[in-house]
This record gives sequence, C-alpha cells and structure tokens, in this order.
Amino acid sequence: MSSGADPRPGVAYRRPDGDPDRLEIESAGDPAVPVDDLPNDAWLEAVHPEDRDRLREELAAGEVDVAYRVDHDGDDDPTWIHEHGRRVEAGDVIGYLLPAYERIERQRRLEQQRERLEEFASVVSHDLRNPLSVAVGNLELARGFDGEEAVDRIDRAHDALDRMDVLISDLLSLAREGRSVEATAETDLRAVVDRAWATVGRPANAELVVEEPLPRIECDHSRLRQALENLFRNAIEHGSAEGLAADAASVDGDAVAARRVDADGVRVFVGRTDGGFYVADDGSGIPEDDREAVFEPGHTTAEEGTGFGLAIVERIAEAHGWSVSVTESRAGGARFEFAGVESHENPGGAAGDDAASGTAGCDAGPRSVE
Repeated sequence: MSSGADPRPGVAYRRPDGDPDRLEIESAGDPAVPVDDLPNDAWLEAVHPEDRDRLREELAAGEVDVAYRVDHDGDDDPTWIHEHGRRVEAGDVIGYLLPAYERIERQRRLEQQRERLEEFASVVSHDLRNPLSVAVGNLELARGFDGEEAVDRIDRAHDALDRMDVLISDLLSLAREGRSVEATAETDLRAVVDRAWATVGRPANAELVVEEPLPRIECDHSRLRQALENLFRNAIEHGSAEGLAADAASVDGDAVAARRVDADGVRVFVGRTDGGFYVADDGSGIPEDDREAVFEPGHTTAEEGTGFGLAIVERIAEAHGWSVSVTESRAGGARFEFAGVESHENPGGAAGDDAASGTAGCDAGPRSVE
C-alpha cells in the first residue's frame, strides 16, 4: 500500500489456532477500535461476561461474524466491536475488528420492526376480530327478520364495519409514522396549529387558545400536523363538562387570559416552552398512574377510541428526534410537552405588552379561535 493511500477501517488481527484468549494485531490505527489498552493475551477477560460464550461459539465454527462488548480502560460504558473473520488452513483465524455501531443500529431497527409487527398482530387478532364478529352476527340475524328489525341489524353491522375501517386507518398510520423523518424545514408552528385545528372540524363546544408568539421550528409539516390533530381530537373527546375553565399558564407560570366556556365545552391551549412547545386542555386530565400507558398502542378509555392516536403522536415526535411527555395542565386537564425541538424566533409574531403581564386583553395575549 502506498503511503498516500487511505488506511482501511478497523484493525487486522490473527488468532493463533482460533484461540479466543489470544489476539495478535497485524495492523492498527482505527481509533474507534480500542485495541491498544486491551489484554491481547487474555482477550476474553476484556469481553463482557454475557458475550463470551457467543464469541467462543463463533470462533469454534471457523466463520466469525459477531458483535460483542469490551470493557475499555475501566469505562462503565463498554465499547461494541464487530469481529469478522475466517479460519485458514493453518488453523488460525484471521480477520478484522470493526466498530459495531452500524451493526447495533441495524439490530435496533430490526427489533423495533419486530415489536411493531407484534403490535399489529395483536390488533388484527383482537381489536379487528371483535367488530368483525359483531358484523357477521348481525348480518346472520338480519336474514331471519323483516322490515325495521332487519334494517336495525344491518345498521349494527354497518357500524361495526365503520369501526374496523377506523382501526385499519389508525393501524396504517402507526406503521407509517414509525419511519424516520426524511425531510424537515423551518416552519411556522402557528400555521401548522391553525391547519390542524381546522381539520378536526372546530366543534361548537371547543375553543383553541394560542399563547403568542409561537416559534418557527424545524419539522416535517405534514407529520407534525397529524400529531396535533390527534392531540386536539383527544382533548375534545375527553373534554371537560365543567362550567368554568381554570386559568391557562405560560411557561414561567404567569396566568394568562381565562375565559368562560359552555358547560359542555373544552378549551385547548398551545404555547411554547424553553425547549419546544406544549398542547394542553381544561378537561378531566390523565391520572398520574396512567400517564406512561397512554402512549401504548391500543390504550384507550373512550368507548369509541382506537387507542392509537397518542401512540402515533409519540412515534412522530421520536421520528423528529424529540420527546413527548404528559403531565397535568394548570387548568387540571392534560398537558403534552414536546422537548428537544429546534426552534427560532418568529419575525413579526411578538405578543403585546398585555400578554406579557397576564391581562385578558382581546387582541393582546392568547388568541382564541372558535
């Protein structure tokens, strides 16, 4: 190899007689593989105890393709190594030690896909089977009836099929939103919020209150819009039946405008935080013991809910590299906080002085969308 050539990645090695304890370095130089501080005559001592048998089995087979952990220089965080080699006629094993990051990442993605397939299998075998049984049963009964009784049974079957259609749509969304975000752009969060609110239909008993100014954020516009739609629907479906909604709150805890809503109404609040933004409501809230479970696929307390809406929200957040958590809002309802969001100031979107001081001016402070 000429002196100007780029070095090959990894570390070339030889194991005399395939001995898992002995490792002779033939060419080094890859800083991602920490061989200099490892005991080459007692290699297994550096290998994580849970991975030693796997390494032995690979070396005994002669064709080596295995990832394992090594403890490097007393570090509590072991280094993953990918060993790839083969046995030669002399009985030695020769090959390369490579960084295992790509292999581990690939295994992680495969594990996520496996878990997702298990989720889908669970839904197909249970959630879809129930409405299908209802539809089939009512259609069979309809054959024995005439007039309104037959129509009633057919309507019940139709409702069950509609339920299946919703479940299938949400299931497909859950699968698609699990993919990584392919393209993001700096987007006005307020514009996405308004479009999402318009999509959910803006029911007469619901009110959107936006704490200005919302930032511009780096995101996939369409996926964020779907996440917001799901949160808005969740708030409306679990809306408060109380006559007076409590105060909404800004990030620093200052109270902002409080408005009276109809007895069966609900208010949804959107505002910014230091590391992202939040969506809150003045509904009945989520008990503390249930807050982690709400993101699990299929978890729902609503009679007509599918249990996929919040799972999709979490998948969309993770695809952006964000995190989402749920806590209690100032009004006693649910508050979903998105963290790790890259944001920028929104030119021309500053709120008035009344908003900063917490007064309830109509034009300054939170803007309400009926």
